[in-house]
Amino acid sequence: MKNKKIIYSGKNFSLFIGEKIIRAKKVKVEIIKYPHSVGIIPLMGKNKIILIKQYRFPLEKKIWEIPAGKILKGESSLSGAKRELEEETGYRAKKWKKLISFYMVPGYSTEYMTLFLAQDLVFKGRKLDKDEFINNPRIFNLEKVKKMIKEGEIKDIKTILSIFLLENEKLN
Repeated sequence: MKNKKIIYSGKNFSLFIGEKIIRAKKVKVEIIKYPHSVGIIPLMGKNKIILIKQYRFPLEKKIWEIPAGKILKGESSLSGAKRELEEETGYRAKKWKKLISFYMVPGYSTEYMTLFLAQDLVFKGRKLDKDEFINNPRIFNLEKVKKMIKEGEIKDIKTILSIFLLENEKLN
């Protein structure tokens, strides 16, 4: 990318603008540089999942989603997933499985998320970050979550993908 400039650099992300030549045409590009992140599918038994309802500032409302968050500097994806699960739900998992990694919104962001399945959960107590506004976690039957997705009550893509993956995962 040519003429790359930082427009904003904050606590969570940086915004860059620049130019790219595509098929002999100069195109302006805006990119959000965001740390890697994790999403956690906290599964209780074979058919119950823990969801959180979190206030999302860009949407100006609370939405249902799986626990998730950014990886801290020097932290592995798995250790970040363990930290986020405990912070947001209060649970620790004895069994972890990496499911998939993907770009969240590659059209304008570098965010790369890894989804983990967390099983054999034990409650230890929540440790929310000071800037998180999350209701107490709720345990849902997977059929109810699928209905919530179908009816548009859940619109978060990482949560929708998680349920799809659970449907196709061979759970031990």
